Amino acid sequence: MRVLKVLSALSLLAFFTTCCGPLPDNITINIVEPTQDVNQIVQATFQSMTAQVRGLPSSTPASGGSLPRSTSVQATPSSTTGSLSGSLNYPADTLPAMFVVAYLTGSQSYQYVISKAGQGIFQIDDLKPGVYQVVAYTVGGGGFPVGLAGGYTKAVPCGLGSNCIDHSLIDVVVSVGKVTTSVNPYDWYAPQGTFIPFPQQTIVATNVPTLPPAIANGRISGNLMYPASGIPSLRIVATMVGTTNYYHIDTALGQSSYQLDHLPPGTYHIVAYVLPGGMYTGGLPGGYTKMVPCGLGYSCNDHTLIDVIVTPGNVTTGVDPNDYYADAGTFPPDPIP
Repeated sequence: MRVLKVLSALSLLAFFTTCCGPLPDNITINIVEPTQDVNQIVQATFQSMTAQVRGLPSSTPASGGSLPRSTSVQATPSSTTGSLSGSLNYPADTLPAMFVVAYLTGSQSYQYVISKAGQGIFQIDDLKPGVYQVVAYTVGGGGFPVGLAGGYTKAVPCGLGSNCIDHSLIDVVVSVGKVTTSVNPYDWYAPQGTFIPFPQQTIVATNVPTLPPAIANGRISGNLMYPASGIPSLRIVATMVGTTNYYHIDTALGQSSYQLDHLPPGTYHIVAYVLPGGMYTGGLPGGYTKMVPCGLGYSCNDHTLIDVIVTPGNVTTGVDPNDYYADAGTFPPDPIP
C-alpha cells in the first residue's frame, strides 16, 4: 500500500514537472509512518511548489486570506456618533414622564428618549454629528397633560426671569465621540405653538390649556451683601431639594437685592457664587443658612442651608444668601460651568 501511495505521488510530480519545468532544488518530499492521507500530502507539496514558482513565501496566501502581521491597515473609528445630555424640570412640585427629543436642524430627522416620572436628568446617545434643537414633551397621565412642551431656548441661560423673553431654540452642536452637556429644556413659558408638536403624540401641545406662570409658579427674593467694600456680581442659584434641578439669576456689580421668578412649587436651597468682574476674581460662596437669621455673629456657627418653601403665585421673601463664613466645601459648587 505504501508503494502505491509513493507511486501516486511520483506520478503527480512527474505531471507537474512536465507542465511547470524542473523542480526547485530546495523541495524535499518526506514520507513517514504513520502517513496522512495521500491527498493531504500531495496538496501540501503542490502548495509549496506553487509558492516557490511564483516567488511568494509559502506562508502567504496567493489570494485572499489574512494580511501578514507587518502589513499596516487603517483602523476604522470606534465611534461615529455623539451624545447630548441635560437636566429636566417642570412647573409643578413633581416631574412628569417626558419625551425628550433632539431635532436635527435642516432635516426631518429626530431622536428621543423617554424619561420616567421624577427623573431629573437625561442623555440621548447615537446622534450623528450635526446641529440639534431640543424640546421636552409631557407624556401625559397621573394628572399631567399630554404634549405640553418645554424647550432649550435662549430664555434658559437668561435665567427664565421676567426679562427673559427670547424663546428661540438654541442650536446645540453634537460632535463625534463627545457628550454635549447642560442642554436643559427648561422653558415651559413660551407662547403656545412656539415649539412644533412631537410627531409621535396624537394630542398636541396647542390643544392643552396651561396655567399662567404667575399662578403655577412662585418666587424667591432677598437682599445681598459681601464682606468687602462693595458687592460683586453674583450668581444666585436655587436648587430644588432632593433633585438635580436648579434655577439661577446673575446680578450686576453692586446690586443689593435679587428675585428669582418662575420657580415650580417645592423646597429649595439658595447659594450665591461670586462672578469675576470689577476688582473681583472669585471667592467663597455665600449661603442662606441658619447663620443669617442668627445675625452672622461670633456666637452663630450653624452653616446648615435653610429649606425655602415656594408655593404657587407667592413670593418667599427675606432669603438672604449672606453666609460667606462657612469653611470651603460646605456648599455645593456652582452647577453652571
